[in-house]
Amino acid sequence: MISHLYTVMHQPFDYQYLNGLLKDYRYPRNKIGKMLKSGDLIALKSGLYILSEQYQKPLSLETAANLLYGPSYVSLEYALAYYGLIPEIAYQVTSVTNARKKVYYTAVGTFTYHQLKQEYYSLGYRVQKTDTSAYLIASPEKALCDKLYLTKPQANAAALEVFLSENLRLDTSALHSLDAKLISALARVAKHVNLNQLKKMVTKDGL
Repeated sequence: MISHLYTVMHQPFDYQYLNGLLKDYRYPRNKIGKMLKSGDLIALKSGLYILSEQYQKPLSLETAANLLYGPSYVSLEYALAYYGLIPEIAYQVTSVTNARKKVYYTAVGTFTYHQLKQEYYSLGYRVQKTDTSAYLIASPEKALCDKLYLTKPQANAAALEVFLSENLRLDTSALHSLDAKLISALARVAKHVNLNQLKKMVTKDGL
């Protein structure tokens, strides 16, 4: 085992951070190569690493998602499950970006990135802090709106309610707890049929 690795405070970490840990080695790059070959170190992508499970260091999948591809923030099914709005466990870490769509298949899971237009993408996300890291994640309202933004237009409010309750398995009573003003703002920028229908559902008259 390598004592330097016990000082790791967060995962994942980049090449610069790892190079700093290994600064006492004459050739840190060579050491990194040996660690990758031995399995002590795992590359999520070039320049972004995690430790093998033997080091028992906690991993933030949300932070990994932010760092794997950017700009991006966690949203869609993963965020909806995170907030308890849908009952299913998300088996992929789903994110949104203003860049091209992307998928990463890694040793710790699959990370998917869906494209949103810039003016809509830039609204409704927050910084979530933990003891060892911080990451960007959609608000509950934005996570739901992002899902509907990327879903084919529903014919009317009744069809949207069926989609929410049967396809997403979202308890529509949870809509009462969402910020109607934020959803209205998102609908105004998105100019999307589904978000306009959701706006009607969460306004005072719609509920």
